[in-house]
Amino acid sequence: MKSGNRSNALLVELLIVVMFFMLSSTVLLQVFATARTQSDRAALMIQALNKTQNIADRLYAAEDAEAEMAALGFENQDEIWRLSDGEYDISVEVKEECVITNSIAGYEMYIGDSDAHEAASLVSRDDGTETGKMIRFELRAAKGDDVLFTLPVTRYQEVQP
Repeated sequence: MKSGNRSNALLVELLIVVMFFMLSSTVLLQVFATARTQSDRAALMIQALNKTQNIADRLYAAEDAEAEMAALGFENQDEIWRLSDGEYDISVEVKEECVITNSIAGYEMYIGDSDAHEAASLVSRDDGTETGKMIRFELRAAKGDDVLFTLPVTRYQEVQP
């Protein structure tokens, strides 16, 4: 009878050890699956960021941004340029365009009659000559409805006289 109790105790101990290893392996599989998912998402974000930065550089250097976007394969849909790259989508939106005019700022000196003291005032004149325009783009990379990141680009374009 005593040998039967010992063998039963050994079997219970073995069952506890096996259950412990099964639970440990389940937790480790979940951890590795989560790590793999995060690694894949990080790789996708790095790839999308590199491509979006290259597009931003080309837009910054381009004289005609719309022609450059068309050459890169973007399609204009409701004033937003879109490019689908299989795993993610890149969109470019012109946020604002403001015209810069030639203005002159300086100080004029006035001499008072009674005290003979000098007073300075800031004078600003606008002669209306257009010197350029500031264009701001917003590049956005998204996977489905999930926005990965947004990258702003600002460019000053000088007007040729």
